[in-house]
Amino acid sequence: MRRALLVCMLALLPATPALALDPGAPAQCATGPVEKTYGGTVWLVVSCSDGKSLVFVAKEGSKAAPFEFDMMHTGDGYDLTGKGQGDRKATDAAYAELSKINGAQIRALVQETLKTKRK
Repeated sequence: MRRALLVCMLALLPATPALALDPGAPAQCATGPVEKTYGGTVWLVVSCSDGKSLVFVAKEGSKAAPFEFDMMHTGDGYDLTGKGQGDRKATDAAYAELSKINGAQIRALVQETLKTKRK
């Protein structure tokens, strides 16, 4: 019985969100969204529960979709990563622009998402 329970628990591990395994990761990134244009493409921007990190999702129907950039606060700065199958030219252009965003701009985006927070 214990062996069967252990096997079931181990089978569920791959389905566990990475955020749940990393206590330092933001618990939720769903505040907002606000629409912003980066690299000539419209992105939906949401902030995370840490109040410092952002997620940029290519608006459905755009050349960059489906694609997402995660701008996660690392303590010393920000780590910008992307994933998806959007048009490479569109996502590269957005990446080039997003990689130049400074701390003041990030804080302003977080504040803007907080104003549109769903009630």
